[in-house]
Amino acid sequence: MEHHCSCCNRLCTSKIPLFQPLSIEEQKALISRALHLDYRKGDVILHENDPAEKIMIIRYGKIKINHYSLEGKEYVLDILTEGDIYGEQNIFGGKDLESNAIALEESGVCLISLADIQDLILKKPEIGIKMLKVVGEKLSLSNELTQLLSVNDAKARIAGFLLFRSNRIKGETIELTRDDIAAYINIRRETISRKLGELRADGAIELKGNKVILIRNKDVLRTIFENGS
Repeated sequence: MEHHCSCCNRLCTSKIPLFQPLSIEEQKALISRALHLDYRKGDVILHENDPAEKIMIIRYGKIKINHYSLEGKEYVLDILTEGDIYGEQNIFGGKDLESNAIALEESGVCLISLADIQDLILKKPEIGIKMLKVVGEKLSLSNELTQLLSVNDAKARIAGFLLFRSNRIKGETIELTRDDIAAYINIRRETISRKLGELRADGAIELKGNKVILIRNKDVLRTIFENGS
């Protein structure tokens, strides 16, 4: 269920490098035409197979990008946090969405129409160039994740994922449930819990409850990822 926020007092575009070429007036004009929505945990923001008509900017919260196999198995493709952008890959190709976007906690987004973005690119081609750079970076991350999934050893794959996620969020505090990690890297939840315990014993990480993983030693994680457990 979605809830319109009464105001968007900070320009969400100001957090996005993509829109830095715009003046404040141009950012305000773009935001004035955007939808500013708030969601509760579990709300579906975007559905796969919907028309790809909007770009989503995360104002706050945490949003999961996923899809389900024909058998109903969940695959997590990404988990977005404040300042992340989603949907830019459709800007040049306008097909249907291939994934769902689901709020993992109370979250707020701005939805900007592709038509508005396309108009901007015609006026300011540097935005189109920045857009291609963002798409390229996402493709690079996607290739990293694909490579990660080819690692057979569970402990090594989890160590690699923690390095991958730390790089993705540019931080060392990873806030994900065991279930989301399981869907992200296709390992059973019970195995993840057991192997995280081993990584803690190795001095690589610290665990706080069931949702917070603090990375303490990337060298240990890298050694385990590259050489197996």
